[in-house]
Amino acid sequence: MKNPRPLPALLSILLAATVGLVAPAPAAQPGASAPAASAAVAPSPAVLQAIATKDAIFLKAVLAQDTAALDALLAADFVYVHENGLISTKAQFLKDFVARGYVEAVLTPKEPAQQFGSTVFTIGLGHLRLKGEHPYPVNTVSHIWAEQGGQWLLVHRHECHPGNPIGKQLSQDGGANLTDKLGSRPSPAVEKAINERSASWVYAMITTDSPRMDKLLHSSLRYLHVNGKLSTKADFMKELLGGFTETDFRRTTMRQFGSTVLVLHQSKFRHTGQDQQSTGQELHVWFAEGDNWVKVFRHSARFEN
Repeated sequence: MKNPRPLPALLSILLAATVGLVAPAPAAQPGASAPAASAAVAPSPAVLQAIATKDAIFLKAVLAQDTAALDALLAADFVYVHENGLISTKAQFLKDFVARGYVEAVLTPKEPAQQFGSTVFTIGLGHLRLKGEHPYPVNTVSHIWAEQGGQWLLVHRHECHPGNPIGKQLSQDGGANLTDKLGSRPSPAVEKAINERSASWVYAMITTDSPRMDKLLHSSLRYLHVNGKLSTKADFMKELLGGFTETDFRRTTMRQFGSTVLVLHQSKFRHTGQDQQSTGQELHVWFAEGDNWVKVFRHSARFEN
């Protein structure tokens, strides 16, 4: 493996703040505590039925351009990361995409749903095809639902697939990201803890530090690559050994839903022995497990092939 590049100054500062492999996180915010479970909780049959029903409503409303139904279904801080890495807020999705019109709206469950605190994660196959777009390849879609005000609302949608984007191809700098103006921001203490863990994750990536990485990841981790491949924690720990000479996060934003923090990064990766970078928009989800924050989910969409 090539020698890793020097760590950026910010990364060095953040890592200097950690203690041991991973520093203990501050206690979660009031109302954001989480059980110290060793695995994700399978949603109850009632929750699964509610989510399935809402997924069906979502697809139907998209095709019918029913903005009233979508407005009731999507959280105010809903974020949509399209298959080309473009980010839409709820307002942008309703104005720029639903208003334009869809000819296909497909979503078939692929993996069992997982629940962490007041959030439910689903992974499926499908797509939303706008009028005038080319047919889609197999598209992997994740939905994240959060319980708000006694009902489940869609707070995040993320897409990816193998090959070149169907939508507008973005440069390696990506597109606009307005998510820093959305949702409940973590407290300064929680944001600091998440930043420290993100820095530790980057360090583990470029140094193939398996013990460090192991402590950062939840046992039920689901890791979705830019080509739609799904890795478990065990899979990812093996993939880590393949080596990365560069890992970089930029333009990071955070939204907190109870004991779960959704973090969006503009990412750059360079694999060992390869000149080509992998760039994209990726979601990392951290969950407060007892006094610690662990990564439970990741999904990335590429800017360029």
